[in-house]
Amino acid sequence: MRSLPGILVGLAVGAVVGILLAPESGKKTRKRISSESDSFFSDLQDQLQDGLDSIKSQYNDFVDQAGSKSKDVADELKRKVKY
Repeated sequence: MRSLPGILVGLAVGAVVGILLAPESGKKTRKRISSESDSFFSDLQDQLQDGLDSIKSQYNDFVDQAGSKSKDVADELKRKVKY
């Protein structure tokens, strides 16, 4: 997961360099760069949202497990105090 930003930047730079070196007119090249950068940032936004959703889900699972564990410990203590 740590290498994802590097991979994304590498892909973006490679795409831009490839477009700039392509034998097309400036207008077509600018339009292609604009279109591909929009696509790149849209994909990046989707991946970041998926990452945030995953983090939220893991956090919620952790909170639920911690709450359950603390309830179990409290119940165990109550049971031991009664004896």
